[in-house]
Amino acid sequence: MSAYEELRREWERLRRRIIEEMDRLFYELEEIVHAGWSPEGALRPLYTVYEHPDHYTILVDLAAADTSSLEVKVSGDKLILEAKLEREVRFSDIYGTSMGHGLTFRHYKHELTLPPDADPSGVQVRVRPNKIVEITLPKKRE
Repeated sequence: MSAYEELRREWERLRRRIIEEMDRLFYELEEIVHAGWSPEGALRPLYTVYEHPDHYTILVDLAAADTSSLEVKVSGDKLILEAKLEREVRFSDIYGTSMGHGLTFRHYKHELTLPPDADPSGVQVRVRPNKIVEITLPKKRE
């Protein structure tokens, strides 16, 4: 095999490796970005679940939400949270990039799977002044 053919083979191998690595990185970036929004154009809020001996507390950050439109409901083992935004928000405003140009959001929507021992019949919702929503779910009694 000539030196030219060896060089060409090596170049092709490197090119394939670069393309595979770029595909992997784009896939990971897409997973990270989509963690914050859904394909139907709804933002997914940040939230934290705290477990206590007799209940769960879920804190949800609804920055820029119109909290008067907040809906929290339980369907099966899912807690569904929805709220309209006070104004339309552009993708680039959130992520600071020109990617997603023209993509806008008008509401929050997220479904959380409830812990198996949560009692959804006793759900309580409180909106704090800073647009943090506090959801309290008692644990089932044995």
